[in-house]
Amino acid sequence: MSQTQRPYSFDPPYRGPGGEPPDPVDRLNQLNIELAERQSRLKHLDKETQDLQADISELQKTVEDVKATLADYATKLKDLQTRLHSLQYFYDQKHKMIMAAIGDKKGPIDELIREYDHEIEHMQGRLEELGESLAKATEESHRSDAVQNTKQNDYNEAKAYTQDVKGKLDDMDALRTSITKADDATDVASMYFEVLEFHNVLAKTEIVSQHELASDLKQKLGELEAAKEHARVRSAAMNNLQTEYNSQQTKLQNKISGRRQALLTAIQAMFPVPAAAPATGGSAPATSTGGTPGTSTPPSSGGSPSAGSSTSAKK
Repeated sequence: MSQTQRPYSFDPPYRGPGGEPPDPVDRLNQLNIELAERQSRLKHLDKETQDLQADISELQKTVEDVKATLADYATKLKDLQTRLHSLQYFYDQKHKMIMAAIGDKKGPIDELIREYDHEIEHMQGRLEELGESLAKATEESHRSDAVQNTKQNDYNEAKAYTQDVKGKLDDMDALRTSITKADDATDVASMYFEVLEFHNVLAKTEIVSQHELASDLKQKLGELEAAKEHARVRSAAMNNLQTEYNSQQTKLQNKISGRRQALLTAIQAMFPVPAAAPATGGSAPATSTGGTPGTSTPPSSGGSPSAGSSTSAKK
């Protein structure tokens, strides 16, 4: 039976470079790498699937919310239209009456409103200026923080110089042992690679004098402290602007929310309504009107002579 006629056929076994059977250890490492790659892809796909499911669930809820909103609006639409029509009619009637009766009071009231709204515009402009300054100060503060982090890393690197050099020397010692072992086994290929690695580490290894290290540490520390001070100043400026911005924003919000009541109070103070006359038929007031011409005192329940005669005359 030929290869193509066999019911169960398999691909040729994996061969290493040059057609040689693979080293089981190398093959195991390769399979572990392939497994890790596939697991990583599956992990990303699972994360994408979860995100997609979350988006679908959120969109489903949004669709239901839209349906509920439209249904609620449909039940209230007629009532809303009726109320609006009634309010529009009320406004039209009162506006005609008020415009006919306001007279010379209109000018001062309009000026009062203009002044108040101008104050709001001025406060809004100031808030925008503070917002721009705050954005600039925030950017400068973040930039100062980044510089401080860089200087901190530079100082840490200089401070860890001894450990860094020791680590490189230990690395070259390990390479020397491995190279010697490969030399004993006449493994020229491995020796070639490891000697290259040895050279790379050796080229990056430099041992400076104690004075040079002290000078470098002093310079890096000075730069770090200067960066910290600059970052503190920038952070303080940003915080001060943030406080001023929040205060201005609160004042503006209060100014806007209190606009109607503040203007109404000012208008009522400018044009006070005369006190209503006392109701007739009550007891006589404790004080006399003083006989002011053109005024009359409402009759008391007991009736005065003048009131009685007046009543008789009317009868």
